[in-house]
Amino acid sequence: MTAHFITRLGPYSEARARAERGSHEWRYDAGFLPDSAPHRVLPESRLSLVTESLYAPTGEILDQSYWVFGPIRTPRLYAPPPGSVLEGMFILPEHALCLFGVRPDELTDAILPQSDFPRLRQPLTEPSRHQDRLAIWTARLLRATKGRVRANALAERAGVSERHLHRCMSGRLGVGPKALAGQIRALAAIERADQSARPNWADIALTSGYSDQAHLSRSLKALTGLTPTALHAERSVESEIFKTAPAL
Repeated sequence: MTAHFITRLGPYSEARARAERGSHEWRYDAGFLPDSAPHRVLPESRLSLVTESLYAPTGEILDQSYWVFGPIRTPRLYAPPPGSVLEGMFILPEHALCLFGVRPDELTDAILPQSDFPRLRQPLTEPSRHQDRLAIWTARLLRATKGRVRANALAERAGVSERHLHRCMSGRLGVGPKALAGQIRALAAIERADQSARPNWADIALTSGYSDQAHLSRSLKALTGLTPTALHAERSVESEIFKTAPAL
C-alpha cells in the first residue's frame, strides 16, 4: 500500500447544512469562478469515503476517482481545480479498524484509493479484542455526551486506569479521550456559529460545554489558527461548501 500525502487536502467538517444532506455527509463544489478563495480545512479525527468528480463547464464528467481521506492534524487551505466536486461520507475513527483494517492515525493527512482497502467490500463487524472494544465504547460515549464527560470519569466507569484508557484510544484511534472531547466540543460550537450571521459567542460557549467565552476562544484558536470572529467571517463568505453538524 502506497500512501500519497497531500499537504493541502484533507477531510471536511464544514458548513451550511442542507435539509437533504445528513450529518455524516459533506460536499465541496469548486465551481468555475476565477480567483476563488481557498477553503480552510479544519482538524478532523474522522475519515471520509470520497468521490471526486471533474466536470467540464458544459456539465460533462471528465474524470471520476474514489478515495479514502485520513484524519487531518492541522488546519490548512485547499484550492481544488475548477470544475472539481468532492462528495464524502464521514467514517468515525472507532469504525476505521473494522472498515479499513488499519488504525486511523496510520492514515493521518493521507489520501489513498479505495481499492487499497479490500475490507470495504465486507460487512462491518465489531472487533473481538477487549482493548479495541474499550476504545470504541469510549469514543461513542464521548459523542453521545457531546464531549462533556471527563476522561477520569470514563476510566472509572470502564474499570480501568485513566492512563490505560488513554493508551487504548491513542493506540487504536490515533486520538486520546481528552483530545477527542475537545474536538467534538469545538466543532459543535463552530456549527452553531454557522447558523447565525452574528453569533452570540458567550451563549455558544455555554451551550457547547465551555466555562466561558474566553475558554471557547482559546480552544478555537488552538484548533483552527483563527479567532472565533475571524473564522466565522471566513466561513460566512463560502456559498458552495455545505456545512454539516459533527456526528455526535
